[in-house]
Amino acid sequence: MSLYTQNLSVGHGGCAVVEHINLELKQGEILCLLGPNGSGKSTLIKTLLNLIEPCAGQVLLNNTPLQQLPTHDLARQLAYVPQSHGSSLGFTVGDTVLMGRTQNWGLFGGPGKADYLAVDTALEQLGIAALKQRDFSLLSGGQQQLVLIARALCQGANIVVLDEPTANLDFANAAKVMQTLALMAAQGKSVIFSTHNPQDALGINATACLLKGRAVLAQGPAHDVITSQSLSALYGLPVLVSTTETGHTAVVSGFQ
Repeated sequence: MSLYTQNLSVGHGGCAVVEHINLELKQGEILCLLGPNGSGKSTLIKTLLNLIEPCAGQVLLNNTPLQQLPTHDLARQLAYVPQSHGSSLGFTVGDTVLMGRTQNWGLFGGPGKADYLAVDTALEQLGIAALKQRDFSLLSGGQQQLVLIARALCQGANIVVLDEPTANLDFANAAKVMQTLALMAAQGKSVIFSTHNPQDALGINATACLLKGRAVLAQGPAHDVITSQSLSALYGLPVLVSTTETGHTAVVSGFQ
């Protein structure tokens, strides 16, 4: 399973916000999109999901352009966790996660034992099984985000795409999400996610794509391209990337 782009330009109304993007995501890999607000991360994600058309170039899934694939085939291959979400109309958490299985039911089908087992497995994996009977719309933003990630896991797609999955989460839940993404990759799924936190990419050894000024500023293994120089250029302020005594990488902004 591979997803890649060829000289892709993305934007709205024919006006590109990022141009000449050449990415490749293979099975079991993690791709992190990093950049300031307005750099085109969400627009690129929606283009990779075939939700908006490219301004130029193309996105291919196993050598087939996305536009040539039927909608139900895309649903089996791509799962999406958006940055924002609605109220889910009063559905329980369990029902919301179960919606990730609908592509398996057919026109007149319905959920079976395997579907309910997949729901329970996804909820357990994210540590939110206790929320199963809760009203989704009454959860905190962070809890809702975890539920939507569980729905994506439940879908069983080979590629999971997440738009800022840790944005509304506290430290512990953000760490849990990143651990889940790493586990998904270890199990053979491919993961694409956007973030404002360089530490997210460094912590799970992702491939990083840094976006700024309608272009890809840098691209490659996170520990190679996330440097003091590249982050300072990306965000327009001094950033220090250093290695701690324990061998971990730390990112500090605004140093003197």
